[in-house]
Amino acid sequence: MKISSCLFFLLVGFAGAAYAEVKLNSIFGDGMVLQRELPISVWGTANPGEQVMVQFAGQHLSGAADTAGKWLIILRPLPASAEPRELIVTTANSKIIISGVLVGEVWLCSGQSNMEWALGRCTGGPEAVTNSANPQLRLCTIPHNSAMTPQDEVATKWVVSGPGSTKFFSAIAWWFGSKLQKELGVPVGIINDSYGGTQIQDWMAAETLRKGPWPHDKSTDIALAKADHDQRKARFQPAMDKYLAEKAAAIKNKTPVPELPAGWPGDFRGPSVLWNGMVAPLLKLSLRGVLWYQGESNAYLGVGDTYASLLPAMIAGWRAGFAQPDLPFLIFQISAYRKPQTDPNEASGMAELREAQLKTALTMPHSALVVTMDLGETNVHYLNKEPAGERGLNAALGLAYGRQLEFTSPTYRSWEIEGDQALVHFAHAAGGLAAKGNPLSGFVIAGEDHKFVFADARIEGETVIVSSPQVSKPVAVRYGWADFPKVNLFSKARLPASPFRTDDWPNSNPKNPKK
Repeated sequence: MKISSCLFFLLVGFAGAAYAEVKLNSIFGDGMVLQRELPISVWGTANPGEQVMVQFAGQHLSGAADTAGKWLIILRPLPASAEPRELIVTTANSKIIISGVLVGEVWLCSGQSNMEWALGRCTGGPEAVTNSANPQLRLCTIPHNSAMTPQDEVATKWVVSGPGSTKFFSAIAWWFGSKLQKELGVPVGIINDSYGGTQIQDWMAAETLRKGPWPHDKSTDIALAKADHDQRKARFQPAMDKYLAEKAAAIKNKTPVPELPAGWPGDFRGPSVLWNGMVAPLLKLSLRGVLWYQGESNAYLGVGDTYASLLPAMIAGWRAGFAQPDLPFLIFQISAYRKPQTDPNEASGMAELREAQLKTALTMPHSALVVTMDLGETNVHYLNKEPAGERGLNAALGLAYGRQLEFTSPTYRSWEIEGDQALVHFAHAAGGLAAKGNPLSGFVIAGEDHKFVFADARIEGETVIVSSPQVSKPVAVRYGWADFPKVNLFSKARLPASPFRTDDWPNSNPKNPKK
């Protein structure tokens, strides 16, 4: 980026305010990608009332900064172009030149640590990094940035995909973007906007959280959360001061450094702070779609069930914020992890949260579910991220680009009882279902006592027949309903089935089975 200006007056002893150079929003940088076939917003700051001109791809448009010094100019939609161009912003006294700008597809990849997980740390990652050079794939990472109020700016930069830029970039985002660029043959820009260990409430606007049916407490109210954080911090401050003094002495005397006081709350992070600091600064961008991989930090009993309301509200809020009501959302269902299932009646907040993700994808237009159950490990950060990126690619091709391919995993459609057997019918199972390894596993069945037992299951076309000698009158069936179930049901398109249940019994007191 080049910036130049000329001083148009100089008076000795002058005490008044001089002009301010025109500035572009920090999301604009050398090597960026702009979204094709949609209006292109260019924005920044200048002197109030100052005329600003933007030149790009043969367009010359101008406008004036408002009374707060903010300006916005919207360019007409453009076709994809791999030709590097200059984006030029000028006023009467200053000029900015952004070089190497491409026009193509822009996707925002957000969520927590499984989205943030670096390419270099994954299965096949080091080799992928070595072979990652692609001048038509541009990457942008939004730094962690918590804020109490919505921000206009967040410092970042764009880089070209290559061995020097991909090792620490999001693995799923890179595999998705690399495969998408090769599939479409146009420039692709990937924005990694993720933060490990975060809850969905952190990514939602305060006004969105104020309107929902969920509890209105410190988990959803930024002011209450900040007050609670400050109180805890004040209680621990004496211990922290003592620790800092002892640490300084230890470093000076070259003795072992003491441990950080247990319970120290650290920097504040709570509801809305990532919307404010990591999403709000991007809202004027045009995007093709969003990859959303988050939920592990909400997947606990008594918490996971609220996700069924939070996730649709978050998606609606993002679509409104970006002014793209049909913005495609690819929802990555959280994978299996924690302890392998041994109890067929396991109470699982993770299962509830996966169900919320499934229902959101089934009911919200322009959204799709990416199932990752087969990739899970006992550690939440499973390492085989490439299949997740590839499934995201197929979902994008079908949802956002209209390709005719099966990108949806097998999902529960209906069930019926025949004697002592439950016949479970699936959608998105064209050509029949298959078990990856024998026998088919992951199903449990319950009778009138509402006690589940591990079930026998076999495939007949697009149906799974479930039974157990311990259950003569089935009233409910579940599949993959645990933190880390052993599941192996796939479609012929090699997509893993989503977990489901035929009942709606509470985890703690199962009643009222669905009929």
